[in-house]
Amino acid sequence: MEIDSGHVPVFGIYIAFCWKIFGKSLAVSHFATVPFLLGVGFFLLKIGEFLIGKKNAPWLLLLCFADPVLAGQSVLVSPDIWLVFFFLMGIYCIWVRENKWLLMLAVVGLGLTSMRGMMVAVGLFIFSLPSFGSDFKLPAKVLIQKLWPFIPGGVLAAAFLFYHWQETGWIGHHPDSPWAPSFAKVDFRGFVKNIGVLGWRMLDFGRIFICMSFLFFLKYVLRKNIFQKDNKLYQLIVLSAIVFFVTIPTQLIYKGLLAHRYFLPFFICLHFLLIYLFFGKNNHRLPFRIPKKWLFGIVLFGLLSGNMWVYPKKISQGWDSTLAHLPWYGLIENAQDYLQKENIDLKKTGTAFPNIGPRKWYELNGRTVGFKEKDFSKDCFILYSNIMNDFSDAQIDELENKWTIIYEEIKSGVCLIIYKNPNIELCGN
Repeated sequence: MEIDSGHVPVFGIYIAFCWKIFGKSLAVSHFATVPFLLGVGFFLLKIGEFLIGKKNAPWLLLLCFADPVLAGQSVLVSPDIWLVFFFLMGIYCIWVRENKWLLMLAVVGLGLTSMRGMMVAVGLFIFSLPSFGSDFKLPAKVLIQKLWPFIPGGVLAAAFLFYHWQETGWIGHHPDSPWAPSFAKVDFRGFVKNIGVLGWRMLDFGRIFICMSFLFFLKYVLRKNIFQKDNKLYQLIVLSAIVFFVTIPTQLIYKGLLAHRYFLPFFICLHFLLIYLFFGKNNHRLPFRIPKKWLFGIVLFGLLSGNMWVYPKKISQGWDSTLAHLPWYGLIENAQDYLQKENIDLKKTGTAFPNIGPRKWYELNGRTVGFKEKDFSKDCFILYSNIMNDFSDAQIDELENKWTIIYEEIKSGVCLIIYKNPNIELCGN
């Protein structure tokens, strides 16, 4: 119950299976995700060929992997890479090359990845319906033909959710879950705040360059009868709208479900739309006659720069959705070496997520010792890093004004500081 996230545990089972064959190590865990990353690249190239031709298709691949969210998740052992892989497989089968059996596999894969994957599968089904742009009439025979590839995945997902509810009495979350605070319902004020946070997510980590670039194409997109003349553009806008409405609005009513990685399918849809506007077969001229390739270069550079965006300590950020977190691994290794050298027990050193608990869960090294959850009234030592979003502003002020720094290292915007509590006699001088 404590580690049950409510999702189908197939991703964890897959990683454990790889451990059984190749050994339990971080390297094996990362190599286990490589086939899916290669699959993401393959489907991006194929979709790119369909949208903008074989010559320009690599630009879509580059644009997507320049996105800090996809890049950040790609260096982690993340089920969201599965979600992106099966999502792209589904788009390929619906739009680029019809293959109902492969589409069925994509839907099953989404359902077995997570509940967000199930939501994305619903979006794929809606997108597969041919009624958009016509009179919205859909014959029963056509509906059945479109529906059957989605049935096995839907049945598996429903069966798991029913079984889980029968065994545990809950679906999605429960009051004792470590993730329960994220599922707390917000009031109207919180809802408005979440809309603001959503807007921030759409601009964050260099994505502001993408949003601004859309303004250069706005006149072209809004031109009369453009959708009748440019079916691909119309379908891209429909796909983006569907994915947005099936995955994002429900997150606005909860306190902590607006993490960047939750928007990955929608972000990828925006990349599809943007790359088509830049390299698709249209004669739209940008304002001030700016060359399209120049503007695309600026957008690409701006998006890449998002991997270096680091906010001040008191502003939390999605560290798992940017490559900016990479220095952390060397910093925590150096900090552990320091604590060992100074004979400071890890179990007596308070810290916050994602650094609590036995080191074996982080480093797969079998070490049962680890850091404890911070308690300012009892801890002799506190390990703080700006990648930890669970230190309140008041706690940061207390550490900086009342505690003593005994170790500090900063690398590429990521800091790790070990503080000593001078007010507890047990800690010594």
